[in-house]
Amino acid sequence: MIALPSIAFGGFSGSAKDVTARQVGGRSILTVRAWPTGPTTNAQVVRRASLTKISKSWQRLSSDQRRDWDRLAETNSGQSVLGQRAVISGLNLYVRLNANRVMAGEALLSDAPSSNVAVPNVFYSQVVMTPELVVFNGIKHESAPLKLVVKMSGSQSAGISNGWSKTVIISSEVEDDWGEADMTKLYLKTIGVEPTPGQKVFIEAYWLDTSTGFTGQVYKDSVLCTGESSYVPRMKVTMDNVVPEESHVSSFDVDYSTNAPVLYFDAICLGHSNVASSEVVLDKALPAAQIGSSLVLGRGMGDTGKIKPQSYLVYMNNVSGATKMTFAQRGGEYTKPTEVFGPGVLYTN
Repeated sequence: MIALPSIAFGGFSGSAKDVTARQVGGRSILTVRAWPTGPTTNAQVVRRASLTKISKSWQRLSSDQRRDWDRLAETNSGQSVLGQRAVISGLNLYVRLNANRVMAGEALLSDAPSSNVAVPNVFYSQVVMTPELVVFNGIKHESAPLKLVVKMSGSQSAGISNGWSKTVIISSEVEDDWGEADMTKLYLKTIGVEPTPGQKVFIEAYWLDTSTGFTGQVYKDSVLCTGESSYVPRMKVTMDNVVPEESHVSSFDVDYSTNAPVLYFDAICLGHSNVASSEVVLDKALPAAQIGSSLVLGRGMGDTGKIKPQSYLVYMNNVSGATKMTFAQRGGEYTKPTEVFGPGVLYTN
């Protein structure tokens, strides 16, 4: 029989097997060690190794740097216990903020931020959840250095009302594209299986300030997966859809509006041969409604270093199960490479 730490002894602290007692704000708090309920994932292994590395880097800081982290920690707090604000050390704050930065692909921050940073809350209009589609729509965009962190669970029984403990990070840097974020590939890569119709997926989302590591309030949501949805994602083609050996671009992004015959171009055209044009071959054929022509602006740098404004006619056609886009220069002094950018009206064939 094991004598467990007891709150009857006001000044007692220590551990006995899985139970730990500690003093917080004059109170004796008992906690039980949590054991994993499933196999450790690769992401968890990487996360734990990262935390160890960050903790060890604390020792390499100067005494002044550690003092600044301690001062900043005085204005921050950990998770509240029995309604009281938990004290957090400079080391704990250092690890917390740098773990957030590393998760988002940023380097370790040695100097403490000058002060707390106000991070906005997450707003979106809906989450579309089907076996083939996981999309956030109507996201209120926030500019850099803010990145959207999204955590989601696998499919849970529709009767479960609290499943946020089962969420895992889907992405630490979700890019909303005109208020829409297609999470389908990220979800399948992380969770490994499609969401199940009739079951529930739990979601956590928050903005991360990558310059400091501070995060905003976590927004919790749950969505019931449906067999299908009337929602149609906006058509877009990027470098992921380009056949490199048959194309003459170093970057490529074309967005189609869902409510009007309008395109938005963002491409770097490299030119080919002695022709004032560039071709882009896609790995798929676009629907007939998206095939046509459009006028768009371009600009390049001349030999003198001055910007050379240009205009381009972009025309498209489907051949052998693929779409070819030709960026033909029509005005201005032709230079290459050329940035072709901005909106253009789509004139369908």
